[in-house]
Amino acid sequence: MALWVWAFVGGLVGTFVMDVGARGLAKLGVNDALGGLLGRWVIGFARFEFVIDGHKEIKSPETLFESRLGVAFHYIFGGGGVALVYPAWFAYTDFAFPDNQIVPGLIFGALSVGLTWFLQYPCFGFGVFGRRGPEGSSTILPPIFLHSLYGLSIGVVLQTGLQVC
Repeated sequence: MALWVWAFVGGLVGTFVMDVGARGLAKLGVNDALGGLLGRWVIGFARFEFVIDGHKEIKSPETLFESRLGVAFHYIFGGGGVALVYPAWFAYTDFAFPDNQIVPGLIFGALSVGLTWFLQYPCFGFGVFGRRGPEGSSTILPPIFLHSLYGLSIGVVLQTGLQVC
């Protein structure tokens, strides 16, 4: 049970670290094309609309509700929820659970970038890898870097948390 809790907590911490990294990249002028669209996308789920026109939607500022919904979704589902895939992988495969979580966590995070490239970007109308993203957006290296931070954070939290328990 502790493994699942620590993985979820690691996902929350990883999402926070990822957000801090994204803000840092934004200060350097690096745009990953996702800003402000997540909450608007999630609102569409209630209407069974899973694809938005990101090029059109990005032109109007996000509302406070969209911003808060996007943050909540990002942390709870995108952060904590996705992090549960990490222990599930070991629980439901023949792979042995590693003694050290740092490198496997980093690898998991780097692989999780697939959710951005193959789910989010296409659902925002930007295509696979975000190749049709807004002009000036960088959709390959920043997501790899940010998702690696996410996975590294999961690994660190798991390594630390499991030693405490």
